[in-house]
Amino acid sequence: MDERPDNSQQLMDILLVMDKEEKTIQAVSGVQDGKLQTKNPLEDNNDLLKVDRHGDMFSNFFSNLWNQIKDPTRFHFFRVPEEEAQRVAADFQQTVKNPTPEGQARMAQYEVQPPRQAQQQSQQQAQPAAGQQQQQTDAPQQQPQPQEQQQQPQYKYDVNKIDWEAAASIGIKREQLEQNGMLDQMLKGFQTDKTARVYFNLGSLSHSNDSQLSLRENTDGKLFICSHGILDLDKMQKQFFGYELSQKDMDAVKLSGNIGHPAEVTNRAGEKIPSLISRNLKTNELVSFPLDKVRIPAEKNGHTFTPDEITKLKQGEAVVCQFQTKAKEGQKPKTYLAPVQFSAAKMQLELLFGERGKLAMDEHREMQKQTANQEVPKTFRKQELTEKSQLELAGGGTVKVSGLVDKRGKNYHGYITWQPGQKYPAFMFPKDYKTALEEGRVKPAVENEVQVAVNSQGKTNESTKSLKEALQSAQTQPTGEQKQQQDRKEQQKEDKKQEQRQEQQDKPKQRKGVRR
Repeated sequence: MDERPDNSQQLMDILLVMDKEEKTIQAVSGVQDGKLQTKNPLEDNNDLLKVDRHGDMFSNFFSNLWNQIKDPTRFHFFRVPEEEAQRVAADFQQTVKNPTPEGQARMAQYEVQPPRQAQQQSQQQAQPAAGQQQQQTDAPQQQPQPQEQQQQPQYKYDVNKIDWEAAASIGIKREQLEQNGMLDQMLKGFQTDKTARVYFNLGSLSHSNDSQLSLRENTDGKLFICSHGILDLDKMQKQFFGYELSQKDMDAVKLSGNIGHPAEVTNRAGEKIPSLISRNLKTNELVSFPLDKVRIPAEKNGHTFTPDEITKLKQGEAVVCQFQTKAKEGQKPKTYLAPVQFSAAKMQLELLFGERGKLAMDEHREMQKQTANQEVPKTFRKQELTEKSQLELAGGGTVKVSGLVDKRGKNYHGYITWQPGQKYPAFMFPKDYKTALEEGRVKPAVENEVQVAVNSQGKTNESTKSLKEALQSAQTQPTGEQKQQQDRKEQQKEDKKQEQRQEQQDKPKQRKGVRR
């Protein structure tokens, strides 16, 4: 069973790069033949170089990356939190196109300075020959320490315990792993995202394949490198650490990469752990991830997840959401529907497209057919709901409704929610709503606009202020019948005042006597 859950809460950063010549913002994925390999950070991809946010090996890692690039001074590098990469990249790209002092200041906060060695070389080239001798004298004091000395306890494994001779026998070199970022992932207990060519010699039989790598510990405490070669998808195992995959599970994991529900797997200690199971899309190896360690972000690609969507995602279900594309200059972003699901193999949410998303989209469309006749309520307790309120309810939101009247004629307000399949909205009093909001069971409420304008915010309308019954949506003037009722009430009030004045006049005045 995969050991990575022990490190599932590691916070990672990625590298963004600005090409000074091309004026573009990209994400770094590696270096090949001296050329920087990049990908669009606004797309959902996971083949990017990632570094531990709190790790101490970044300087060494970045130095190796810098030294591999043929023309590093062409680029500016930025270290950005993985969960904010898309937002920050879009902001940086806008700043590159339309520079502002504020935008440039934001970019400076994330910028990674060139390695010390590169800075020294630039200084040496800029200084006159007379100063070279002094620089040579100081140089030994500025050399970086070996990686072994920089190793810190935040890593799961100690790099000094790796059997590098055994690794070399299968074609794995330490320098190779350091340069492409694979060693950093392995020391943390992860299985690498990238693959390496592995060679096996078994007597007269030799074999080689591209494999992902991980570290395992022997009984003597030494570390050996595990090879995760590409498996035949059609021969995928039906049992995974005590859990037997059903035919439906097999179909789902082959098509989407995820079984889509919790499963009990048995770890090496013999404990049954509720987990999600996914397929490594590169090797077809099954991977598990503990259910209690699943983390769902509040927002992704312009979509804010509802509490119901978060609950489903944590249970491994696929959820179809409306996302946004990158907005082009002078244009509004386009929206698109796509299923999203938590991948145990990637330990994060991933968008499902093509054949992988077909299963989730089919289920979504079937659900839409079943709920086609279940329209969002247009009224609640004789109050008409605005279109905005209806849309909010349809999206799983909460709406505050004011101006309600109970049987005793007293005004009150409350909060309503609605789910497909419900005939009527669910009502909460303010106290219940506050509790539900604190527990994350509901979204923050929006006001029903009509009631906000007239009742909730204390705003008045001269023509409607004397009406007892609630106004209809967008109503600012009384109807004919309401106007007649209003006039009758005003007349009744005036008549009553006249009667009271007349009674006072008709009463005999009492004379004050004099005591004798």
